[in-house]
Amino acid sequence: MTLLRLVAAVLAAVGASCAAPPEPAPDYRCTDCNVVFISVDTLRADHVGAYGYTRPTTPNIDALAAKGVLFENAIAQSSWTRPAHMSIFTGLHPREHGYVALADRKRLDDGVPTIASVLRDEGYRTGAFTGGVNMNADYGFDQGFDVYRTNGKYFRDNFEDARYWLDQNGGSRFFLFFHGYDAHTPYLTDPVDRVALGLPRQPPQIGLRKTCRGEGPSERIQPYIDEYDGAVHRADRYVGKMMNELKTRGLLERTIVVIFSDHGEEFLEHGRCFHLATLYREVLHVPLLLLAPGLAPRRIPELVSASVTLAPTVMQMLGLPSVFPGHSLLPAALGGAAPRAPVISETERSLKQEGDGLVRSLTYTGEKLIHWVTHNRHARFNLQSDAAELHPAPGSARETILADELERWAVAHPRRLSSRRASEPGERSADAGTGGDDDDLKRREQDLRSFGYVE
Repeated sequence: MTLLRLVAAVLAAVGASCAAPPEPAPDYRCTDCNVVFISVDTLRADHVGAYGYTRPTTPNIDALAAKGVLFENAIAQSSWTRPAHMSIFTGLHPREHGYVALADRKRLDDGVPTIASVLRDEGYRTGAFTGGVNMNADYGFDQGFDVYRTNGKYFRDNFEDARYWLDQNGGSRFFLFFHGYDAHTPYLTDPVDRVALGLPRQPPQIGLRKTCRGEGPSERIQPYIDEYDGAVHRADRYVGKMMNELKTRGLLERTIVVIFSDHGEEFLEHGRCFHLATLYREVLHVPLLLLAPGLAPRRIPELVSASVTLAPTVMQMLGLPSVFPGHSLLPAALGGAAPRAPVISETERSLKQEGDGLVRSLTYTGEKLIHWVTHNRHARFNLQSDAAELHPAPGSARETILADELERWAVAHPRRLSSRRASEPGERSADAGTGGDDDDLKRREQDLRSFGYVE
C-alpha cells in the first residue's frame, strides 16, 4: 500500500466514527466509465424547475432530471465555494480539510487524496476548467489534474478549452470537472436569458449591496432575484451545451455525470444577501443530479449530505475501492436506503466582515440545530412546521441533546491538516507571503472583492 493510500485509509477510519454503518455494496458497476462533474456555483435548489420552481430558469437541468436520479433534499457542507468544493474533492468536512474561513487560504496538504488524484492513479486522464477565484489552483484544487485551467469566471470563458480537451482525451478514460460562477454575483445575463424570462432590458440601477442594507419591505430585493434567475438561466444553457458535447461524441453511454451546486444564495430571508456568513436552508439546500448508464430515473426525498458523498459515490459506481470517508449515495440511487448519518455544515466569516464568526449546523430529517460557536449560542428549528427556519423552537432538552451531539462530532472530527490560516483578505500576516508573491495575493484579493467577499 502506498503512503498516500495508507494516509487515506487512516482518514477514512477516523471519518467513519460516530456515523451509521455503511450500506452493503449494491450490485451495480459502471466499470471503466468516464466521470464528469458539472458544478453550477451558487445555485439554490428552490430556483430549479425540477425542485418546483415555476419560473423556467433551468430547462436543460429539468430535462436531465427526468432521466436521472435527483436528490431532493441534498444539504451542502458549507455555504461558500472554497470549503464546499474542497469537501467535494476530498470527501472531508471543512473542519477536517482546513478550509472554513476566508483566512484559510494556503495550499491543501499534498498528501490528502482528491478524487482527481485517485482517478489519475487508476489511469484516468484528468482535466478541470473552472472559474477560479475561490477555486484557484493556489489552494490545491489542481492536485491530481493533468490540466487545471481558468480563462475566466464563467462557463463560456472555459467552454471552448473544455471542448478541445474532450477532443484530445475522449478516447481514453477521463475525469472532467467543469465549473462556472454564472449564478454568482454580479448576476450577469445575456440578452437571450433576459428574453427567455421576460426580464427588463436593463438591470437595476441601484446596487445589490445598497438594496440589501436599505430599509423597506423585503420585496425590494425582487429585481435582484430576477437578475439571479437570469444568471441561473445562462448557467443552465451551458449545462445543456456541455451535455450536448458529450452526446455528440457518443460518450454518454459510458460516462457518469454529476450535476450539482456547492451552495445557494440569500435574498433577505434572514435579513442578509449573498452567502458565506450563515447556514440557513437557502444557502445549504442545493441541487444534486446523478446520471449514468443503467441507472433508472428516480427522485430521492431523504436528507443527504451533498458535498462529502460525491467522491465515495463515484468510486463505488466505478467498482473501485474508496479512500474517502463519506457515505456513498449509490444504494439510495438504486432504490435502497439513504445514509442515516446527520448532515454537518460549517462556515466562518469574521465579525469585522459583518459575519457571525464560526458557525456549525447539524441537520436531521425534521429538525436542525445551528450553533454560533463564536457567540456560544444555539437555535433548534422544527423543519416539519418551519421548513424556512424562521422561528427557533423554545429551549428544550432536545436542543441540549443535539448540541451535545454536535460537540461530540467536532471532537471526533478534529482539524486534520497543519494550521495554514493567514490573515483575512485586505490584511497582512507574518506568513502571508507563503501563499504566493505580492502580485498573486493582490490578484486573489481583487477577485474576491469583485465577487463581494471583501469590501
